[in-house]
Amino acid sequence: MLLGLIPPIGLEIPCSSYAVNVPLKIEPLGVVTLDFKGGWKVRVEKNFEGGLGGVWLKFLHMEFDADSEMFGRVTISQDEDAADPLSPLQVVRQLPPTFSNTLQVSIKLTIEKPPGGGPPLVLAGKNLFTQLNDRLTVFPPQGAVYQLQHPVEFTPVGQPDEVRAQLLQFPATVSHNP
Repeated sequence: MLLGLIPPIGLEIPCSSYAVNVPLKIEPLGVVTLDFKGGWKVRVEKNFEGGLGGVWLKFLHMEFDADSEMFGRVTISQDEDAADPLSPLQVVRQLPPTFSNTLQVSIKLTIEKPPGGGPPLVLAGKNLFTQLNDRLTVFPPQGAVYQLQHPVEFTPVGQPDEVRAQLLQFPATVSHNP
C-alpha cells in the first residue's frame, strides 16, 4: 500500500462540494436545472483487502442545497436512518499514484415549495446516490470531479412505486475542507 498517501483508520475527512446545472426531473413539471453547494464527511473505517489496497469509508454526513425561485430551497441530504454500505477508496496504480473512489449513500430530497403548494415535500431516494472518480491523484480530493453513476429516483415515504422526482446527473467538484 502507498504509505502516507492513504488516510489512516479513524480519520474523519470533511469535503466541500458544488455541482452546477444539475438536471432534476420533478413531476409533473419536467426537468429543472439547479446549482447545489454543500459537502460531506466520511470516516476511514478499515483497510481494503485485495488488489493494490486501499480503505473503506463510512459516510457521517452529506448535504447539498440549491435555491430556486420556483421551489424555494431544494436539499439533497443523507438519509441517516439507512444502513449504507461502506465506500471504497482503492489504489489502482502505484506510479504515478492513482486512486478510485466510489461514494455511495442513501439520500432524501426536500423541496421547500413543492409543485401544487403545501408544506415542504420530503422524498426518499429509491436507490443509492453513487458517485465515482477513478482518476484521483490524491485523497482527500482537491478540485476532483465526481460523476453520478446512475439516476436516483425519489418517492414519497411508504410509496416506493410513485416516483415524484429523479436526479439525472450530479457532476460534483470536491475539495478537502480541513
